Amino acid sequence: MEILNYNSGSLSASVSGLTASTNYLIELNDLITGNEYSASATSNGSGTVVFTMPSNFKEYTAKLAASVKKISNDELVKIFNIDIVRPYTNISSIVTALKITNTQATEYERLARYIIDSHTGGFDYMRKKKEFIGDNSDQLLIDEPITGKIYNILENNEVMFERDEDLSNNDQEFVYKKQLSAIVQNLPNGNNRVNYSKVWRDRYLDVEFYDGYEYLVDADFGWKVIPQDIQDAADMLIQDIASDSLKYVNRYIESFDNDDFKIKFSKNWTASTGNRVVDRILEKYQKPIRVGVF
Repeated sequence: MEILNYNSGSLSASVSGLTASTNYLIELNDLITGNEYSASATSNGSGTVVFTMPSNFKEYTAKLAASVKKISNDELVKIFNIDIVRPYTNISSIVTALKITNTQATEYERLARYIIDSHTGGFDYMRKKKEFIGDNSDQLLIDEPITGKIYNILENNEVMFERDEDLSNNDQEFVYKKQLSAIVQNLPNGNNRVNYSKVWRDRYLDVEFYDGYEYLVDADFGWKVIPQDIQDAADMLIQDIASDSLKYVNRYIESFDNDDFKIKFSKNWTASTGNRVVDRILEKYQKPIRVGVF
């Protein structure tokens, strides 16, 4: 099951095929964070029950394992997955622009999102904990952006930083620097950082993230909003899907022989979305391979 999160209003999961007018419990396990949640509701006369999802999912995306049970006897009646995702474009605008039904627009958006995610890794936004290894410098390299808060950092299971209302419990504050793809200490202008592995002359310099130390970072990872160019890419792919042109347009054809109908594709044609403009947009979001970051 896929639930579209528009970052407004409550989220709900509808489950059908159940006994009418019966109390049910849904148990949710977050497959990324391991957190567990539950909610209860009563089915209607047609055997459909609508569960209101926990409020913390209004801000984030999520991948959940769901189990539905009868409250009266704890009988397990359904097991399924729930993906809480954000649409990559405005579905209502797609309905109006292409003169299609909301169901069609929703399906086209989902297909376009799948294509984009297969080339970029996706644009999730989750609060989670991730482990990284220090490299004896003042920056901790990470493999995805932090666009919300850093809640705490543990160094070899010892608290190194913990966010409070005014940061009064911390001797130092850490922030994410997009240009470095790293977490660094928030220093006044003019202070230098050791952003390289130390050499002999620097042997007495102190660093924030020691070589081989394990750092567990609790933060809002991912993309707080869908970038505008990704929204534009989704719109273009949806237009291609609606017109069925993905099969033919911009597929990196190097040559075409009319005599015997031979078509020659470029070597990397399988890496294409089918739209060269979209390919160019997605190129900058492809993750580079970074040694020592996982």
